[in-house]
Amino acid sequence: MQDVCLFAHFDKDNRLDDYVLRYLCEIRELGFATILISTSRLTAADIARARAFCSDVILRNNAGLDFASWSAGFAKHAADINGRLLLANDSVYGPIGSLKNTLERLTHTAADFYGMVESIENAPHLQSWFLFFEPWVVRDPIFASTLEQPFSSMTKGQIIENGEVGFSRRLTKAGYRYEALYMVSRGSPMARNFPMNPMHLRWRELLFEAGVPFVKIELLRDNPVGVEDRATILRCVAQLDPDIASLIASHLARTAPEAPNQPRRAVLTRYCYALIRRYEAAKREKRHITAAVTRLQLEILAIPLAARRRIKTAAGL
Repeated sequence: MQDVCLFAHFDKDNRLDDYVLRYLCEIRELGFATILISTSRLTAADIARARAFCSDVILRNNAGLDFASWSAGFAKHAADINGRLLLANDSVYGPIGSLKNTLERLTHTAADFYGMVESIENAPHLQSWFLFFEPWVVRDPIFASTLEQPFSSMTKGQIIENGEVGFSRRLTKAGYRYEALYMVSRGSPMARNFPMNPMHLRWRELLFEAGVPFVKIELLRDNPVGVEDRATILRCVAQLDPDIASLIASHLARTAPEAPNQPRRAVLTRYCYALIRRYEAAKREKRHITAAVTRLQLEILAIPLAARRRIKTAAGL
């Protein structure tokens, strides 16, 4: 049976960057037939470069984000998909190291569908930048009905709710089980009590401990939670994979040459982030007393935050 990857692409300068080509090459090496769906106005030269790694290249209007792209690819090629299906996109840098070894580790525990990272923001779900489905899931009408939604007419919030969160919700409700390399729901009480994007706040833990071989582009481009600076993250990536580190630096030089400023957040949110960063640093540096005191502060802070989430959930917000 042929495994298929639907790969969603967008570039503000209408280019197919080298880090994307490297990712497409890694996917091809695993035996996937890859369909590139791009919302950029790619040149003939870039389309030719893509065809070296892809079975098809689809160009479409820039609406509906990645789920609309995957929907378009699935609509055209659903009849050709008789094996496993990977939904991927270019919002991450990677793979950092071997994608083959990562996929073997990911699927070592039997499940029906897989992702790299679980999130509990809004509701427990797999982050959608890497979703891997067994054939019996792809054949279920629930799968098709999820991708057939009118994403192009939805807001970003609606796409997240109906696409990213909705995929996991619908499939688990139907009895399917998922696995991820990083499962927040099995993590520490601190991880469960502070439902923040793990790819932003816990990138180091994911990269070095969980073995998630990707970093989000927005982490380096936007510094969304005020974590370590760009140079620090790049040095960590280079320790594991110097080749991808140079491609990341090149892409950032073109798309985000200026290092991001400290993000503006609510006072309580900034305080949470600061405590979590202090706790993680104290753990790494084995400053046990500081780690224990900071953890206690976070656990106290988690009480009103958990109560607020329960109230919002009960109210259907």
